[in-house]
Amino acid sequence: MGTAFALFYSTLGLPIARLADRTHRVNIITAALLLWSGFTGACGLAASYLQLFLFRLGVGIGEAGGTPPSQSLISDYFPHQQRALALALFNSGPPLGGFLGFLLGGYVGDWFGWRTAFLIAGAPGLLAALLLNVTVKEPVRGRVDGLERYAQRLLPFGQAVRSLLRLASYLWLISGSAFAIFSVYVSGAWLPSLFMRLHGFSAHEIGRWLALSAGLGGILGSLGGGFAATLLKRHWAHGELWLTVICCALVSPLLLVTVLARSTSLALAAMFLLYVLAWVWIGPTSSLIQRVVPIRTRSLAVGFMLFISNATALAFGPPLVGLVSDALHASRGAEALRVALSWASLAGLCAAGCYLMASVYIARDIQRYDIESAKD
Repeated sequence: MGTAFALFYSTLGLPIARLADRTHRVNIITAALLLWSGFTGACGLAASYLQLFLFRLGVGIGEAGGTPPSQSLISDYFPHQQRALALALFNSGPPLGGFLGFLLGGYVGDWFGWRTAFLIAGAPGLLAALLLNVTVKEPVRGRVDGLERYAQRLLPFGQAVRSLLRLASYLWLISGSAFAIFSVYVSGAWLPSLFMRLHGFSAHEIGRWLALSAGLGGILGSLGGGFAATLLKRHWAHGELWLTVICCALVSPLLLVTVLARSTSLALAAMFLLYVLAWVWIGPTSSLIQRVVPIRTRSLAVGFMLFISNATALAFGPPLVGLVSDALHASRGAEALRVALSWASLAGLCAAGCYLMASVYIARDIQRYDIESAKD
């Protein structure tokens, strides 16, 4: 977590995404997986803070090459009717990794030390990279949707960026994703402190509950959102978008209940439901972005989404809550964090509003893209 990882993960995602739109995506993902897994293991060998910082930079560089080409690749394996579920399954990786990290990483660290934990965490990725490269084939871009003849044209970088920025639905989708992930980042950063200060939890106790909520709840939300979006899309053209609007809107009251409840049981139950609904958006959003943007800008479109989300929600979300809590501490004491997180709950409503605005433009942008592709 923090600057060492986020700095390179956010910024290098753009040039790597551009490269993925031009070249062999499977090779890029393989190299990225080898890089971040190797540097993860190397963290266990660090002999100084500087070395640990540099190894974490390496992890960020490697992971920057994971998501954009992967989502583009998945979109060429599954048609848009099935894409939300496929991408939701892919995006269940972060909460699953968080769950295993909290659950297994802590035990390994306690039993064998933190260095061994890093070495064990890096090893599976090295094997997975080899398996990926042998078993996953590079598909023809656009073929699964019958658009392969439109995928031959690769726009210059400046023109590719302009083609994305003129899509109002895409801009509202990435704005919605930034507000949606804001709720996840802020909750992960500050809910442990809230439960320790106001409910008397130890760090170990809230760690177990966070593993259950953020891990298992996030997996259920991501997969459940993908299944629901796929079912709704069969009967309703933009059902996946309205599912996202509703779930993001519900995140706000659930965060409020989690923060304001005096009952520990109620707060824990609300936190679990919060993480379930807070991850629903990711599959439908990824699917809609892959549908609305030109085929040879799909990786770049995901790269921009991740850049905006991390440069705003990750950079400003947790620190902003901390600043508000500090400013109110003199007058509110331990309750100051409750107040700060209550204001942060508005992010869910902002996300819902952005997705609602995307629904106004998405049909037009898809139609315009299809017409322009036909002209090409």
